[in-house]
Amino acid sequence: MDSNEYISYLEKKSKILNEIFANEEITICINEVIVKEILRNIDERKSKEFYSLLYRHKIVAYNKKLSLDLLQKYKDFGLKKGDIAIAAFCEAMDADHIITENRHFLKSKKFEFKVLSLRKFIGELR
Repeated sequence: MDSNEYISYLEKKSKILNEIFANEEITICINEVIVKEILRNIDERKSKEFYSLLYRHKIVAYNKKLSLDLLQKYKDFGLKKGDIAIAAFCEAMDADHIITENRHFLKSKKFEFKVLSLRKFIGELR
């Protein structure tokens, strides 16, 4: 999931993530780029809640360096800096999906993983 989904959840704007957290067949992964973006956009109280959320829902944290070849691949797609790292992370994790509201991701059809908005992903789960 992209940072915007976590931020919306933490700001109590959306509880729809509870359906994903409750599904034990789904593995959720996060990397340093996403964590930093979330922490930049929430206050200290929400930061504690965020770390608790990661622990409580067994979200897999990935902190290994991504290969330069993989980063270059997504740079060549025309993505911007943060999006390059997120797309490369998804491929490195062999992700089936990325859940995001990011229009740059949603418009692209050239990824090795499915790009879905949260609502579309939930729709596929049901």
